[in-house]
Parts: sequence; C-alpha cells; structure tokens
Amino acid sequence: DKFKNVYPWKVLAPGPNHGIQLRTGRLVVPVWLSTGTGGNAHRPSVTATIVSDDNGQTWHAGEIAVPNTEVWINPNETAVVELTDGTVMLNVRSESTAHRRLIVTGPDGATRWSSPRFDDALLEPICMGGLVRYDHGGESALLFTNPHNLEGGREADPRPGQSRARKNLSVKLSRDGGQTWPLDKLLEDGPSAYSDIAVTNSGMILCFYGAGTKPGFAGSALRLARFNREWLAQP
Repeated sequence: DKFKNVYPWKVLAPGPNHGIQLRTGRLVVPVWLSTGTGGNAHRPSVTATIVSDDNGQTWHAGEIAVPNTEVWINPNETAVVELTDGTVMLNVRSESTAHRRLIVTGPDGATRWSSPRFDDALLEPICMGGLVRYDHGGESALLFTNPHNLEGGREADPRPGQSRARKNLSVKLSRDGGQTWPLDKLLEDGPSAYSDIAVTNSGMILCFYGAGTKPGFAGSALRLARFNREWLAQP
C-alpha cells in the first residue's frame, strides 16, 4: 500500500464529493486519510487522490496533496475539477484557523502538487463543499457551493478552527480558474450543510444538499435545487 509508506492511515474515505475524468481519460478521486487517533476517528488527517488510467480496472495512490501542519490543520473532505488548461485543482476542507478553503493544483491529478493556499473569497465553516466545471454557451467557468457563514457554531464556540453554523448555502462563480469569485448567489438562507453540484448536457445546474431545522448538522432533509446560468446572474 503506497499510502502506508508515507502516512500510517487507519481510515481512508473518498470524497464525499464526486470524482472526475480528465480529458486524457484518467479518473481522479479525492480521498482523505486519517490515523484514526483523534476525534471521531477522523483526525489527524491528510488529503490525496487515487487515479485510474484503465477505466477503473486498477487504481493507484497519488502523492499527499495537503499534509497536516500547524497551518493546514486536518485537511479532509475534498472536491476536484479540471481547469481549461488541463491543470487539476483540489478544493479542500480543513480545520485551519484561517477559516478559508485550501486550494492546491497539479498537472496530472496525482503528483507535483503546488503548495496549498487559502482562498480568501471562500469561507470555511468546516463543512464539505461542491465544485464543478461549467462549459456552456461559449462560457467556461467554475461553480462552487458551501455554507457561506462564519457566525456561531454547534455550541456557539467562537475560537479559531472550531465549527461554525452550517447555513447560508451559496453558489459562487469564477471565470478565471478560481482566482476570483465575483458572483455569489444565496441558495438556501436556512440551515444547510453538505452539497454537491453538477451540470447537465443542456447547461442546467443541479445542487444536491442537506438542509433541516437546526444550524448544526443540517442533515435532516435532502433537497435538490435546479437553476440555470441566467438565474445566477440575477441580482
């Protein structure tokens, strides 16, 4: 096991977002690995990918993309997208005190990852986020979803690195490969948590997410939002 050679994991979990297929045909699935010695057996953790070049018949471990450090704390649930130039981008949840999403890029989805950076535009309440490429009507963009909120928390704990209330699920759009996110549209102003996003062949956008009545876990209901690019552009 290649991962065991570089990280003594006991828990390995994909996603929980979707994987992608690159234009080369390679399948890329984000995974997070934990030694299982911390809270809920989920911590400490690091992020990596597994890849397949034979349509899923065999899978190979990539390099660790985001290690666990004093700055990048417990990177875990990760979304992935291929940019227009073929670069693979990972968008990573963590428990870092910056409360921003972590971003890394690499040329092939498995090796030579960049140094992680925080994206100031993408708040991190410590919750899964969704990411997808949008290519329709002559426009190429990225769409990102997560609870856009840093207020409160499950136990109203304001300390850096602690979970914030999962609410205000928002959709953001970037036209420059995730360098800036000028469009930010509120999708659900109530409790809302994990989300995944997809684009149909017709260009319709689908967001599947957890909602509910409490701003903590926000998983007592599942909702599917359906909207188009025009709706995103409305004020």
